[in-house]
Amino acid sequence: MFSDHRQRLIRQLPAGAAALLTANDVMPTNADGTMPYYPNVNVYYLTGLSEEDAMLALFPGHPDTSLREILFIKRVDQMFVKWMGRRVDKATASNISGIRTVFYTDEFWAVMKKVLPLCNSIYLHTNEHARSENETQTREDRLLLACKQYYPLHRYERLYPILARQRNAKTPAEIALIRKASEITEKGFRRVLQSIRPGQTGMQVAAEMIHEYMQHGATWAYEPIVAFGADSTILHLRANESIGKNGDIVLIDAAAQYRYYNTDLTRTFPVNGRFTPRQKAYYNAVLRVHKKVAQEVKAGILIKDLWKISNNLLLEELVGLGLCSIADIQTHGAQYYLNKHCYHNVSHFLGLDVHDTGYYDEPMPEGAVITNEPGIYNEEEGIGVRIENDLLVTENGFEDLMKTIPKEAEEIEEIMNS
Repeated sequence: MFSDHRQRLIRQLPAGAAALLTANDVMPTNADGTMPYYPNVNVYYLTGLSEEDAMLALFPGHPDTSLREILFIKRVDQMFVKWMGRRVDKATASNISGIRTVFYTDEFWAVMKKVLPLCNSIYLHTNEHARSENETQTREDRLLLACKQYYPLHRYERLYPILARQRNAKTPAEIALIRKASEITEKGFRRVLQSIRPGQTGMQVAAEMIHEYMQHGATWAYEPIVAFGADSTILHLRANESIGKNGDIVLIDAAAQYRYYNTDLTRTFPVNGRFTPRQKAYYNAVLRVHKKVAQEVKAGILIKDLWKISNNLLLEELVGLGLCSIADIQTHGAQYYLNKHCYHNVSHFLGLDVHDTGYYDEPMPEGAVITNEPGIYNEEEGIGVRIENDLLVTENGFEDLMKTIPKEAEEIEEIMNS
């Protein structure tokens, strides 16, 4: 899979171009602590390695065939192994990635003296994601600065747009991993349906899911959201010590990641196993939008078009729920009521990143994976409902990768009371 990814990228590089990628930083916390390491997913996508010092150099036009693909890994000694554990050696790294030439990361610039003077342009990756708000200098940033210091007269090009579009269309192997993550997510959700009860905290509910995920070699795709009652109207409320009470609904946005490929699931259901009539009215309104939006999905549509379709459907449901009237919308404007009760878009791309690469103003390719997650929220009534599945975009439609995860109100109640 990783060799195929590299070959797809190489075919898009112009003659005389080299591409350089680097791992993410290990980020500090306090004292001598560090955050759990998370790899640069582009390095992983192209090599299969999640090592913290991994680097990759591609120069398909190099006259020495052994220097056309070069992998760099961390050099470790026995003391490092005793304290931190084993790391991949050169032979293992070569087997995983399919790259024959492997050096240590501390040799990077010495090796680059044999590579970069022979190329015309250098492609580097920086984070251009539309939702990124990072203010921290990264290893990618430092690599760019170092390259320009050593080779100031080279032409520098952006790797992000190439990889973003390439990663947007998933291969069959990638889809299989996302499908596996979806199956694990379903196991976790069904476990919660059968175990949740009034008096539990959000952290206890989340613990049931992660227990199931880890039994199958998976982990969180993102920090879990478990919100009870009025807190269900807060989009990104982390699972905490708040307690679910009898009569509350609970919104759970918590899905599995398998081999770095993510899923994204949200379900809303009653803590005590029975929707009130008003809760069910909200729930079914969101479910209708969820189903109608899915029918619009196919290759070639813009994800922004799905946002517009969803917003129009949501406005109809707000009127049906009595949260506004057509006259209100004409007076105050549609956006006023969307901002008040439906304050997020219905879809984003999904893959190695939860909010994956891709361009909202470009037609979606076959093989893209997107979320379908309409929501209606009303803090005054203490009701927030979001229903989210992941859809694989096909030539003429979609495949719902979470179609077997319960979402009908009656089915949810039946499972909870069985």
